[in-house]
Amino acid sequence: MWTNGWSLTHTSAVLNLSTPGILSVWLKRYKEQGIKGLKPHAIGRPPMKQQPQRTTKSDDEMTLEELKEELAYLRAENAVLKKLEELEQEKRRQTKKKRQ
Repeated sequence: MWTNGWSLTHTSAVLNLSTPGILSVWLKRYKEQGIKGLKPHAIGRPPMKQQPQRTTKSDDEMTLEELKEELAYLRAENAVLKKLEELEQEKRRQTKKKRQ
């Protein structure tokens, strides 16, 4: 483009770019960061970190405190699942009423 004295529009047509704006962005990046600015970079959110796996002990090896914590966790999980099922059933009832 600079060698031949072409415009952004003409250069984008020669390179078969959809719009001259793409070339404009590339030129801006090149002027600010050099050739490193033109290298592709990851788009979107970074992947989530993996949760550490809990090591499960047998019930005999667990302390009383650990057993109580696990019981509280399981009770809370059970309550959440029951509430979710209840909400789904209520939603189904509402859709049945609308159909009738």
